[in-house]
Amino acid sequence: MKNSEEKILIVEDNQAMRKILETLLLDLGYNNLTTAVNGLKAWERVQDGDIDLVLSDYLMPEVNGLELLRLIRKSRKFYNLPFIMVTGVDMRGDFMRCLQAEVDHYIIKPPNMNHLGNLVKLALVARKYPSPYLRCMATGKFFFLNEKYEEALENFELASQERNDLALPYYYMAMTYQQLGDEKSCELNFKKSLIIENQFISSILALAEIYEARGDDENLAHYLKLATEVLPDTFDVHVGLARACSRTGDVKKAKKHLDEAARLAKSNLEQNKEVVEGYLEAGFVDKADEIFGRRVQDDNNEKTIHFLNRLGLRSKKSEQYNKAKHYYLSALKLDPQHKVVNYNLASLLAGQKEIEAAESYLKKVLRLYPDFKEAVELLEAVKKVATSTV
Repeated sequence: MKNSEEKILIVEDNQAMRKILETLLLDLGYNNLTTAVNGLKAWERVQDGDIDLVLSDYLMPEVNGLELLRLIRKSRKFYNLPFIMVTGVDMRGDFMRCLQAEVDHYIIKPPNMNHLGNLVKLALVARKYPSPYLRCMATGKFFFLNEKYEEALENFELASQERNDLALPYYYMAMTYQQLGDEKSCELNFKKSLIIENQFISSILALAEIYEARGDDENLAHYLKLATEVLPDTFDVHVGLARACSRTGDVKKAKKHLDEAARLAKSNLEQNKEVVEGYLEAGFVDKADEIFGRRVQDDNNEKTIHFLNRLGLRSKKSEQYNKAKHYYLSALKLDPQHKVVNYNLASLLAGQKEIEAAESYLKKVLRLYPDFKEAVELLEAVKKVATSTV
């Protein structure tokens, strides 16, 4: 087979698989090869400017294949670089992420030599001899990335005329209108892309962002629900949907998606904190307490006190007064002089007509913080109640 001069960058953290890909490409006649062990190293290599095609693994440390692809597609210089994703994870969610981040082709491990050869050839030929559609899209993206939005729109519109069966031109038109500040046309074109491809995840998530910014929780919940159908194992989508459901009053669905988010979070501390906040917002105090105690609680007393105080406030709001009292007292074991917790406990006790106890905690607060206006006002109210009951 005739040797090819095109330089191919192989991005793979597994040494054995990297060697397999090198061997296959050499057998196919591609001798001008270079390698990188992760997406970060690959991005540095791409910026040398001599790469003709990237053949990248999906799952890698530091910067994965999808993140590398997005860096390339958002780059003014390399946005049109041919990119083939190689992965052992044959899941629709991963496929959709890659496809809509504009991967040229997608291949499952272990790759078949003839299939790999066909995909590499297709990607390289398409770059050298683009179809009218690809030429319009490439020109549109060039203008878009260089902030020439009117020229970008012209080319994306031409691309949509060349291929009216594809969602991508409408997605880019929407993105361009967004940059121009035309919210109506932006929203309309995102929705047009979904008429063509109803699981076009980029447009689904973009519409969710629009409705979240507007505070439109019903539409936000609708589009995040669609997102879970395309990306069922995405933590951020489940947490966002749970919060939207909480705000629309559908706490049953909120709990369902928070449970799923908790499963996906595993031992990730920051994600578990989000789950805890979600359970609190939805009113599931026991679940929040369970996740906090099992996955979040650490040696930082202030953070623990803050959380126990939140549990107390939520329990009080749910009229679970004994539980609220338990959380406040647990917080005070960690810091008996905590200003806010002492005040909140006093307020709870006053509401429960435990006047003497409420007065005791308020006096304690004011000994420590004599300028605490709310405590002064509450103590005066408590004293009036005490006097009236004598």
